[in-house]
Formats: sequence, C-alpha cells, structure tokens
Amino acid sequence: MSLTKYYKKLNNNARTLIFVAFTAEEIGEYGSQYFAKQIDADKVVAMFNIEMIGKASKFGTNSAFITGFERSDFGKILQKNLKGTAFKFYPDPYPDQNLFYRSDNASLAEVGVPAHTISTDQIDIDKLYHTVGDEFSSLDVNNITSAIRAIALSSRTIVSGQDTPTRVPKKTE
Repeated sequence: MSLTKYYKKLNNNARTLIFVAFTAEEIGEYGSQYFAKQIDADKVVAMFNIEMIGKASKFGTNSAFITGFERSDFGKILQKNLKGTAFKFYPDPYPDQNLFYRSDNASLAEVGVPAHTISTDQIDIDKLYHTVGDEFSSLDVNNITSAIRAIALSSRTIVSGQDTPTRVPKKTE
C-alpha cells in the first residue's frame, strides 16, 4: 500500500501501474494464473512480485534477492537505479529451489513478462517460512521499510518509461 501512495503522490508515471493482491498461490497460483489470462501480456512491461521481505537477507541488511535475475535485465535496471544508496539487489541465492517458477510471478513470466520476485527471506534457515507461526511479531519492520524504499527508487526508470526490461523467454520457447 505504501507504494501506491508513493506513486500517487509523485503523479509522474508514464506507464499505467496496476497493484494486485493474488490469492491461492500455495495451492496452484490460481489468482495469478487467472490474471495472466485476462491481460495482454505483450503490453505488460514488468511485474514486481514482492514476497517475504520481513526478515534480513542472507546478504545482510539493505539487500534483497531477485528470482530469475539472469532471465531478463530487470535486476540490472533496478540495481542501476540504486547507485549511490546502501541497498543492493542480488541474484537468487537458492537456485535449487526453483523459486522463479514457484511464486505468483511465474504466471506472467510463462507468457513472457519480465516478472520477478523480490524477497529477503532466508528460506534455508527460516523455521517459520510458510508456517502458521510466521506472524507479524516475527518480522523486522525496518527491513520491510528499507526493501519498499529500494523498490520505489529502483523502479523509477521503468515507471517513467525510460527503461523497459527485456522479455523473459516464454516457458514454451
């Protein structure tokens, strides 16, 4: 919600922004799959799937990872826009987990959209990951805030129309 308010306040985007909260990711990505079938994927410039940013990244504070980093130049664009800040994006440190095709971004990536998940969770050691015990009290609000600020700053040239990430090869290709 903070990002919606941020972009509304700036009121200078050259591209239409759609903020979507999907449902049923864990049982088959039903929400994101439905959405991907309703849109013209060729007109979607990028998807920022923000997931699990409430805990410090394995790279330390002021960092997050991007799934499928190598599949488009999305991550490079975001990192370029953070030059001069303390925040840094890294490629997914869990390639064996195939996270790129296990989250809601996958539904759009499969149709060619540069759709990537931005996350900080250390899924290899986070005992609360995807459990009912993963409550607000277990989250680091400062980490959430720094990640949202980094997303706001790093997305500015995509939102303004200056940068367009390269397409993700369609899953059928």
